[in-house]
Amino acid sequence: MTLWPFCGFLTLALLSATGHAAEEGSQGDRSKEPPRAVEPKKKDTDTKSDNNGKHLPAAIDEKPKTGDDKAKEEKAKDDKAKDDKPKDDKLKEEKAKQEDKAKPEEKAKTEETKPEEPAKKPVTSLNLAIKLALMADPQLFPLDIEVEMDKGKAILTGSVPTEDDKSKVAEIAGKIDGVDAVVNKVSVTPTLKDKLAKKQDESIAHVVRDRLSRSETLKAVGFDVKSENGIVYLSGKTRFQVIALEAAEAARQVPGVRAVDTAGVQLVAKD
Repeated sequence: MTLWPFCGFLTLALLSATGHAAEEGSQGDRSKEPPRAVEPKKKDTDTKSDNNGKHLPAAIDEKPKTGDDKAKEEKAKDDKAKDDKPKDDKLKEEKAKQEDKAKPEEKAKTEETKPEEPAKKPVTSLNLAIKLALMADPQLFPLDIEVEMDKGKAILTGSVPTEDDKSKVAEIAGKIDGVDAVVNKVSVTPTLKDKLAKKQDESIAHVVRDRLSRSETLKAVGFDVKSENGIVYLSGKTRFQVIALEAAEAARQVPGVRAVDTAGVQLVAKD
């Protein structure tokens, strides 16, 4: 029996075993090596180069905007502005309230710091006080009495119709506070009473004429007006008696008039 086939089979087994051992050894050596850092994978992006050779990111293709897209953007802006407006109004309102609250406090502070002004005294004088007192008396009211003051001394001048009027003038002046003495230089003029009466009648007639002129009807008639001792005398021509009555009523409203005489008014027929 030959040994050749057996030897060939043994050789093949040895070679196979050696190969497996070598492969396991290489795997063991690889397991001892430290793990390598894994580099992050770079994303592929399109780049462009400028004139200097620098890489620039590629422009992103954008879809062209249409009219509808622009309208939508404008509407979105308007909606946002409307939403922001109430907020702004609210902020303004709160700010105004805070300012209103602060104003009284500032005013109070100003009033506290403001120095108090001294109260102003009334402006008075003794001669004016005496003249006002004389005018308050009905009997002396028409008379013109002048008053001068020399410190606490009152000097009286003017004219009165009677001695009683002269004494009354000095008596009233002496009752005023601050008057220490009265020098009565008032003269007695008996004819002054008639002059005063005439002056009063002239004043009454003037006022009656003014009242009659305010009515177009009475103004058209042109009544003549006179006054004596407070009695008003009317004269003129008219067709209607009621017009004479209207004139008398107007004269009666004037202060100082004691009576109205219309005997001088003639009632005439129409021409």
